[in-house]
Amino acid sequence: MYRVFLADDEPWILISLKNLIDWGECGYLICGEATDGIKAWERILYTKPDLIISDIKMPGMDGIELIKRVREERLPAEVAIISGYSDFEYARAGLKYGCTDYLIKPVDEEELITCLEKVKEKLDNLHGEALSEETEEGYRSEGRLLKEILQYIKDNYRTVTQQQLAEEFGMSISSVSQMIKKRTGKSYSDHLLEIRICKAQELLRLTNESIEDISEKVGYSDYFYFLKVFKKATGISPSVFRRNLS
Repeated sequence: MYRVFLADDEPWILISLKNLIDWGECGYLICGEATDGIKAWERILYTKPDLIISDIKMPGMDGIELIKRVREERLPAEVAIISGYSDFEYARAGLKYGCTDYLIKPVDEEELITCLEKVKEKLDNLHGEALSEETEEGYRSEGRLLKEILQYIKDNYRTVTQQQLAEEFGMSISSVSQMIKKRTGKSYSDHLLEIRICKAQELLRLTNESIEDISEKVGYSDYFYFLKVFKKATGISPSVFRRNLS
């Protein structure tokens, strides 16, 4: 499994990116994230990722400066940059520092997978096949089980609990929690939160339902608690999110 670090100054972009694909299925573990360049740099030094996917424009330290530091410190990490169409000329500067790929916002699922496959092939060639066939099969088996667990959470996100997951899959609560953390880089509660917030954003975009009704639909009976967790996850309130769509 290769370690990937995500950096973008928009929290909802990070949430969308993390839920866009099954990272474990692609051979990656999300080892960290940040919403500004300075925190990204500090956490990259600590987590030592194999791949960094970074937005170009971030507060504190922009993506170009972040890439420069990675190269100056000779960190053994591949880098892919994310940007909008209007920033292409600016992003071009990052390519001279050896970026592996350039992804346009909003990031397309197939383009992201293609990027990850290209990076994985390069990393495999650099590091060799470190895993034995037995270990690889173990990862595949674990990957299938994790996929079923994550799908169960996605299908039952309104009411699911760790106890239900443990009973459904014949595992202990700690084993379920460790597997989710190991393969996604997120705790069970954080993963569930991201699913609920993404669903809430979808309902805010596509329906005229009240925010209170939406909070109940995504699993929050306490309306004010929903407002709190939504703002913490995205940086803005549900009402501002909806208003920004118009």
